[in-house]
Amino acid sequence: MDGFKPLMELNGFPMIQMTVQSLRNGGVGDITVVVGRLADEMRRVLLPLGVTVVENADYGVTDMFASVRMGLSHIVERGEPEAVFFLPGDIPLVSPKTLEALKRRALGAAAGTQVLLPLVDGRTAHPPVFLGDGVFAVLGYYGEGGLRGAFSSMATELVELSEDQGALVDADFREDFERLGAYAKAHKGVSVKVCERLYEEALLPAPVRRHCLAVGNLAGWMAERLVEKGACLDVELCRSGGFLHDICRLSPDHERAGGRLLKEMGFEALARIVEGHRGFGAEPESVCEEGVLVCLADKMILEERRVSLRERYGRALGKCLEESSVKERIRRDFGICQRLLNEFEVMTGERL
Repeated sequence: MDGFKPLMELNGFPMIQMTVQSLRNGGVGDITVVVGRLADEMRRVLLPLGVTVVENADYGVTDMFASVRMGLSHIVERGEPEAVFFLPGDIPLVSPKTLEALKRRALGAAAGTQVLLPLVDGRTAHPPVFLGDGVFAVLGYYGEGGLRGAFSSMATELVELSEDQGALVDADFREDFERLGAYAKAHKGVSVKVCERLYEEALLPAPVRRHCLAVGNLAGWMAERLVEKGACLDVELCRSGGFLHDICRLSPDHERAGGRLLKEMGFEALARIVEGHRGFGAEPESVCEEGVLVCLADKMILEERRVSLRERYGRALGKCLEESSVKERIRRDFGICQRLLNEFEVMTGERL
């Protein structure tokens, strides 16, 4: 690789930031990152994210297992953990659903299990999860093979996961990084600087940009609150989905136009959110879906101002002078949004 992997950018984010995001999206709140090379530059990226940074000053003469042991030692010094997810810094695109499945399995693991090893398509994937005395088994292992050798000596449970190529792809070579980049574009959110570049390319007027930023900030904030309460959501996909929902606001049928534009660029997940942001086809089951959350946030922002659902839909109903299918649809959407907002407030304790 002709670069320092953790600081190479994917979707406008340093790779290590996306790795942290992957864990956070799955509800892993207490994150320790072991750094070595370019430690000061890494701290500048990591410390604003609220993670703990541990430095392996001897990274040049030690292997990865030494850094693993250093990170685990730091964790147990602060108290015995219930479970520890282990994720190399160059595997940044694990799906929130994978973390959710592993958390669920951790709660139901057989007594004595020391490590959960995820499998995707029969291949060992990430992140493994240390349970019970698994952390101490790693710290006490002095045999051959490093972490792989430690795993072979531990009580292991294999966890078959649904499709998640993000749990498999890493970046050891330049062609790996190119594949990572394409996968990130297709499945993940993007940074605000990427959104601003797209605004410029689309010649988006300033008032529409301000509306988009307000919707994205609200969607991201709501996603963070839900994740704190146990939901598994891609926060940056919610945030940037809101930032880009009106990217083609000046075009006819702007939702489809925006989705088409983003799909042509490879941003498939963002395209689906933009295409569906105007309203609800089938009634959603839960607020804990990225597209649903962006749609709801959009209904709570008028221009760039937060408003109540009653005010937003009252305006729309006021424009319909007679009973019509349009009026019926507006009432239906209002009812759906009110139910979703109630769900959010019950889950998070936040009042909007």
